[in-house]
Amino acid sequence: MATAIQPALQRSFGNDGWGFVTAVADIQVPKLTELDAVTGFILSCSLFGEQGDPTVTQEKVTLPRILCQTQQFEVNGTVTFAMPDLIVSFSPQAAAGSDGKKAWETMTDQLNGFLWRRQNVPARDALAVGQFVDIIPVQLGDKVPGKTSTGADGVYSFTQGASITSAPAWNVAIVAGP
Repeated sequence: MATAIQPALQRSFGNDGWGFVTAVADIQVPKLTELDAVTGFILSCSLFGEQGDPTVTQEKVTLPRILCQTQQFEVNGTVTFAMPDLIVSFSPQAAAGSDGKKAWETMTDQLNGFLWRRQNVPARDALAVGQFVDIIPVQLGDKVPGKTSTGADGVYSFTQGASITSAPAWNVAIVAGP
């Protein structure tokens, strides 16, 4: 008889880290040096709490029934990956290179690269060898400055699309690298 498994519930609140880098040689084996590269950007303290997760939908295709068959079957069809727009904190009057402008300056329109997401580790903690991440190949869209709302709770931000350009690598271990 199979044993029932029940993993402990893991709270996600404050424990999702995100970043962007321009190069990862092999998304199945991401190197710490690639994810921590100077050309990269850690987005964990810039994305808003409502940031959505990537999604995948798979079409189900109904196969044609042959005349003598009394049952009809499905197969899996096209897989579509999608990433919600990034909504990033932004300080329009901040000095170049400052925390308020770094994301705006680094995430240039139409830039190809990789979003990484680390779950179940405090978002502010540094990446480490042996931790698991998702590596998502993307092309960034055109960014637009704005604000989160027009009310008293509104803060300045920019919105930028991110199109997933090939199959992501889910829950892969970070390895040491040169």
